Order: sequence, then C-alpha cells, then structure tokens
Amino acid sequence: MAGGRLADERTLAAVDFPAVREALAGECGGATAVVRARAILPATDVEVVRAAQAATTEMRALLAEATFGFGGIPDCEPIVERAALRAALTGEELRAVHGALAAAAAAVRGVHEAEAPTLHAMVRPHRPLPELLREIGDAVGERGEVLDRASPALSRVRKAILHAQNEVRERTASVLRQQRYAKMIGESIVTVREGRYVVPIKAEFAGEFPGVVHDTSSSGATVFIEPLVTLESNNRLRALRIEEQREVERVLHELSVRVGEQSVAIFANLEVLAQLDLAAAAARLADRYRAVAPQIVDDARIEIVEGRHPLLRGEPIPQSIRLDGEQRVVVVSGPNMGGKTVTLKMVGLFLAMACCGLHLPAREGTVIGSFDGLYSDIGDEQSIAENLSTYSAHIVAMRGIIERAGARSLVIVDEIGGGTEPNAGAALAIAMLEVLLERGTRAIVTTHATELKIWAHGVPHVRNASVRFDPQTHAPTYHLDVGSPGQSLAFPLARSLGIAGVLVDRAEALLAEGEREYDRAVSSLAEERAILQHEVDRLREERERAAREEQRLLQVRERLEEERRRLRTEGGERLGRAIREFNEELARRSERGMSRPRSTAGQRNLLAKTLEDIHRDLGIDGEERVAEGGEAALAGAGDRVYLPAFDQSGTVVEDYGERLLVQIGTMKTVVSREGVRLEQRGPRSGPSGRAQSRGSDATASIAAQARMELDVRGMRVAEAEPLVEKWIDEGTLAGGRAIRLIHGKGTGMLGRGLHAYLRDHPQVRSFRYGNPDEGGTGVTVIELS
Repeated sequence: MAGGRLADERTLAAVDFPAVREALAGECGGATAVVRARAILPATDVEVVRAAQAATTEMRALLAEATFGFGGIPDCEPIVERAALRAALTGEELRAVHGALAAAAAAVRGVHEAEAPTLHAMVRPHRPLPELLREIGDAVGERGEVLDRASPALSRVRKAILHAQNEVRERTASVLRQQRYAKMIGESIVTVREGRYVVPIKAEFAGEFPGVVHDTSSSGATVFIEPLVTLESNNRLRALRIEEQREVERVLHELSVRVGEQSVAIFANLEVLAQLDLAAAAARLADRYRAVAPQIVDDARIEIVEGRHPLLRGEPIPQSIRLDGEQRVVVVSGPNMGGKTVTLKMVGLFLAMACCGLHLPAREGTVIGSFDGLYSDIGDEQSIAENLSTYSAHIVAMRGIIERAGARSLVIVDEIGGGTEPNAGAALAIAMLEVLLERGTRAIVTTHATELKIWAHGVPHVRNASVRFDPQTHAPTYHLDVGSPGQSLAFPLARSLGIAGVLVDRAEALLAEGEREYDRAVSSLAEERAILQHEVDRLREERERAAREEQRLLQVRERLEEERRRLRTEGGERLGRAIREFNEELARRSERGMSRPRSTAGQRNLLAKTLEDIHRDLGIDGEERVAEGGEAALAGAGDRVYLPAFDQSGTVVEDYGERLLVQIGTMKTVVSREGVRLEQRGPRSGPSGRAQSRGSDATASIAAQARMELDVRGMRVAEAEPLVEKWIDEGTLAGGRAIRLIHGKGTGMLGRGLHAYLRDHPQVRSFRYGNPDEGGTGVTVIELS
C-alpha cells in the first residue's frame, strides 16, 4: 500500500461500509469521535494500517481493566477557538472544557500504566494541564455555576446577599402581620417579583396599600406590591446582586483568558482524546462482532477464514475464501438467493474495515494484504436522467475499473456481463477478466453464464466457486465451495415458487441438448459434492467431539491424579502425626521417671522400610516420593548429607524424626529432613554396640556433643519439646550452667508454650527472655540446676 485513497464513496456504499461507520460511531463516547467515525476512510499505507490494527488490539486489552471512559464528552473545539479569540465563556462551557481535559488525562494515565506501545505513541502529544484543571474545578460547579470559593470577593458579597435577603424578608413579613392591612392581603405569604420581595394585595385595595406595584396575577384579582418600608432594603439587595454578577463575570473572564492562553495545548489534548475515543470504539465494536485482528502482509493477498458478514442478523454461515498470486480470480456461480452477493460484499467490506484498523468477524489466520484500490460493480445503477440502461450502467462501471485497476487492486463484480444477450455478455466478461488477469489484479465475480464457468475451469490462476444447496430440497445452505461451478437452478426454483410444472417441463425441453447435458453434469457433480461435503462435515464434527472427549478424559485424569496426590499427602501427614504422638508419649514417660527407649540404626531402617511398604500397599506413594525426599528420608546418625541451604556437607549427629541435628565443621544446626540430601551412609552399630554406649563413655560423648544453644524456630510446641528435653539432658550431663533457646518472636505462641514446659522441668533452675543484645523476646536464656 502506498499513500492514497482505497475506494470512492460509491464503492464503499456498495460493500455496506457506511453501516459499519454508523456502528462504529455508536460506540464512541464524545461528539468529536462520532464525527470522525462517520467520516473514517480506509488507508492504503500498510504501516498506517498495521499501527491502526495494533491500537485496536491494545485498546481491547486495556478496556478489559480500564477505570476511565469517554461517555458524554462534548465537542469543545469551538469553545476553545472562541476563548483563543479572547471571548468570554459561560460556566457551562468552562465545565465542558474541564470535563474533556480531565477525561483525556485519565485516559492517558491508563495508557501509560499498560503495555501498549502503539497507544503510548498516540498519547505522546498530550500536555498535562493540572493548574488549569484545578482553577476551573475550584471555581465552577458541575452544572456550570460559579462557586462561592471562586474568589474572596464573591464569597463576601454572597454572604452579604444572604444577610440582606433575611432582612428584607423579615421586614416584608412584618407588614403582613399588621392588623390594619389584614383585609387588604389576598394571601399571607412573601413572594418575589423581578428580584424584589413583595406581598399579594387584593386588587380593590391596590390604591390604599402604600407601596410600588410590580406585577398582577393572571386573573387580575391580586396585585403584587413592594411595601414602602422595604424599599431601601430591596434596593440594597438589588445592588448586592449586581455586584455579585459583576464578580461572576470577572471570574469567568479570567478563566476564559486562561483557556485561551493554553489553547494550543488544549487542542493537542483534545486530539489525543478523540483518537483514544475512536480506538476504544473500534475495540468495543470488535468485541461486539467477536472479531479477530487480521494479519497484515505486504503482498496483494486476502485470505478469509470463516468470515461472517457483520451486518447479517442472527448467526451467519461462515465463509472462507482466498485471493493471492496463485488464485487471482474467483468466479462464483449458483442459484439466486444463495448468498453470492453477500460473499462479494463481505470480501470488499473486510478489506475496507481492516484498512481502517477494525478487527474482522472471522477466525484466527485471516490475512489482509496490501492493496491500493478497491473497485466494484454491484447492483442495478440504471439512470433515466443519464439515459443509461442497466447494461449501459454496467459497461460504464466496468470501463472505469479497467482503466484504473492494477496488480494491487481488488475488483468485485456482481453478475459480470449481465443485462444483455447471454452469449455476448459472457464473451465480453471473459475478455475483461483476461485483461485483469494479465495485470495481476485480484478479482471475485458472480455469474450465471455457462461459458464463463467453462472458461474459469481451464485457465490458470482462475477458480470456480459455488454456493452450496440441499440436493433434495434445492434450498440454499449459504456455504461457499471453492473448486466447482454451481447450478443456477432456474427450473427447480421456478417450481418451488409456484410456476406450473407443465410450463417448467416445456422450458426444459426448449433447452439445447448440449446445455441440458451440461446442466445435468453440473447437477450431478454438485449433488456428489454436497454429499461429500456432508460427510466431511460429519467427520469433522466427530473429530471435534473426539477431541472434546479426549480433553474431558485428560481433565478427569488430572483430577484423579490430584486426588491421589492429596491422599498421599494426607496419608503422609497422618503417619507423621502418629510418629510425633508416639515420640511425645515417650517423652511423657521419661518425665514420669520411666526409662526412655532409644532406637538403633537397624530399628530405624526397619521402621523406614515398613513405612515404604505401607505407602506402596496403599498406592499413595511412588516415584514422586523419591523425587521429593529421596534417600534423605532414611538418613540417620553418622550419615554424610548435603545441605542446599548452606551449600555445604555435614554429618548427622542425632535423628529427631522429622528433623536432624547436623554438624558442619565445628558448627551444629537442626534442619528439616526434607532440607538435606544423602551423600554417603555412615557406619551402623548393632544393638550391643548401642548398649555399650552407656556409662562413662556415653557421658563423655554427650559432654563432647553438648551445645550451648538450640534453634527451634518454625516448629510447633509438640515438635520442639522432645528436642528441648534432650538438649537440656545433654547440657546437664556436660555440666553446663546457662544455655540459650532460640524460638523466634512471631506470634509468641511457641515461646509461651516452651516457657510453660520449662516452668515444671526439674533440671531448670530459672529462665528469662533475652536482653536486647541477646535476641530479645525471640530468645530464652535458661539456667540449669
């Protein structure tokens, strides 16, 4: 595409583009965008088209979460033009400018917060005007009224007006309360006429009541008179109101000057607002049409995948068609009312819409190429004034197409060569198409001419196409079949529309034998193709149904797998809970003075093997467990393990069930079993060796392994108690006096629970929270007995 105009208004009207313009205008929020939508023209510069398509795509994503809108924005350009000429604006006009500028600022903020490079470029000319927005917003209300806070003088004079109104109202009311005027008063109320407070006096007493007449009732029975005693107060109130009006005019004039001074920036912002409004309208229209963004390519090519004409009601039958270097011309034939013209218009309309940045109601994979001209001859354009018959009008239109069409042109012609003697019209149509074919023009035409169908069958780069019909009822199905010509079905349609059968039989007999043979051959081919297409559609539906069933089974499988994982997790948690409860029971027995049994390495291995067997028998474990925990689940005292958190290796000193005491050099730390990887098995001692560890050797070993602090952060109280108990035992045997328990601050539940446990411990003399330099309330310092 180069710069220029894609099509004239006659061609755009022929493909129903004005109706799309109106639909686009209906989605606009502001008056300026509405005007632009109704005048939008398809571009021929491919980069401009790509940018417009990208803007629509980005705006669709942005509007899904947008907090700004474009509704009710007036056309402010004439207002700003007047302000630039130093004309005074009304409050309503200033408020309209404020609303437009605020809407532009909000929309620009929304664009800046999104990943939208095309829209970012679109809003780059925007110039923030926060001071002007603040000044107008502070001075003018939403209905255009000038607010009291607009200026100190206005606030002062309005307070004076309120005071004066109260004074004159009270004076006037006092007149009504005087007994001497009781018979003169028509109704005991104070009202206002011409901005002055008056009382209603019966007409027959008008000459007797002292005051100035300002009005009479519609019946003439009542006269509204300003009492003389309130004359001075009313005059003072009137003077204040004049002062108020002058101050209001001064405020409006100053704001109008400010608008005029910023007119260049305001015009730039209004332009940005109009462009964003139009892009938002295109996005909303795309959502309404369930449209997709076409791929824009550089070559002269159109490929529509299941396109739907956007102006057809209900659910139109999707049509797919391709025009490119290999398939340059498509000749569509078939019965009337079968959808041939709709297909022609859809192709031209899709090109025009895409070149305006509008998304297309089609499937993904739709492609629109680079064209510099769209030409059409659709409908009957006979003109009595121009002395043109139907055929003459078609010839004039085709002459213009032949003169202008080139290699990057799209030509759509309905009933090419029609309106004259069939053989001559078909010959002329073939000659015209040969010219377009030689130039490389892309064209789609409709015809009933047999000669044109035969020509299309044997010429390179030309394809026949037909609109499908039901082989039994001859009713159109509106599907387009590319590759075979269609029947006109003149005789079956005549029968279905009530023409007497004897007349139709006579008409068939009058056909030449060759034409009857051709018609029968095409009919047979069309019926076979319809049956074949029906089978293809059935197989496609079965394939889609099978794909849906496969997807459903995959989802069921995933749910079952999720359930299996849940059961495995729950089973593991229940087993772990049982083991913890068992350990707690052992701890309670130890507290009561009972001997605390210790497990040997062989016993631990036997327990681990038993747990593995349980998992395997229940079917809730498998390769995942090895992947998650590996052999670390069986790691015990003496084993060499790797700690990823420290990126170092260490030796397991003690096995606390779900946690391990690991020595890394001279440092010891307690880690979860899942946080280590087994590197090498250590030597395992039998039961007898374990028994021999008691006595003086065991005491020396414990003394050597004693630690001055223990970290139980992240544990529950029940998990920490056995570790604390063993740690205190080791500290006592090692002769320690003060040891440090790290439990962290968190919610404080772990620290409080351990304090309750330590309070009754026989080997604990005292304990306290750490000083600030010792760790504060996250640490407990214990003094042993």
